[in-house]
Amino acid sequence: MSRYFFYIRYLPEDVNCEFLAGKCIRILHAYQTRFNLRTIGVTFPDWEDSSIGRTIAFVSESKSPLTTLSQQNYFVRMAEDGYFRISDIQVLPDEQEYQEFIYYRERRLEKESTSAKKRELKRLQARALLRGIDYVPKLEASKCVEIPFAHRLIFGSSSGADFLLSIGRLECEKKQPSDFSSYGLGNRLELKGSVPCLRLFISRC
Repeated sequence: MSRYFFYIRYLPEDVNCEFLAGKCIRILHAYQTRFNLRTIGVTFPDWEDSSIGRTIAFVSESKSPLTTLSQQNYFVRMAEDGYFRISDIQVLPDEQEYQEFIYYRERRLEKESTSAKKRELKRLQARALLRGIDYVPKLEASKCVEIPFAHRLIFGSSSGADFLLSIGRLECEKKQPSDFSSYGLGNRLELKGSVPCLRLFISRC
C-alpha cells in the first residue's frame, strides 16, 4: 500500500526545535483525537543526539487526512508568518525500500522526572487520605535502570499544564503495521507504527 507524507521545516536560524516539535505534535494529537484517527505517524528526518532536528514529517497510508492536517490553523499561520515551510503532500515510491523507524513514547524516562514524581506523591497522599491514614513514603534502594536515549519535548496538555514528552527511536528491519497513538507515535514493545526515513525527500533550502 502506498504511503503519503508532508513535512514542516522550521525556518528561523535561532530556533528551539524541541519546543516547536512539541507544538506540532500537540496539533496532530488534537486533530486525531477530534476525528478518532490513529492513522498518521510522525517522523523526524533530521534526528540527531544533539537535537530532534529542524524538520517534522507526517506519514499516512491515506492522503486525505494529511491534507486536512496540513491546513490546520496553527500550521498555516506559522507558514504565513515565515516560521514554517510546509511541503506539498507527496507519495513514496512503492518500488523503493526504506529504512524504517519506530518513534515511541519513552515512559520510563518520564516517570523519573521531578514533575512525574510529584504527581505520584500527590496521588498516593490522596489515596491515603481517603482511607483515613497518613501517607508515609517507603524508603527504596536506588535502582540503576538503563533507559535508551530519548529527546524531551515540552508538551502542553488540554488542561493547561505542561509536561515533558520523551520520544525514543528504534530501528526496524522492515515496515511494521501502521498503528499509531494519537500523538503519531508507534509502540516499541509491540513493534507497531513504523515510519520510513525521509531524509532524502526533504529540501534543505
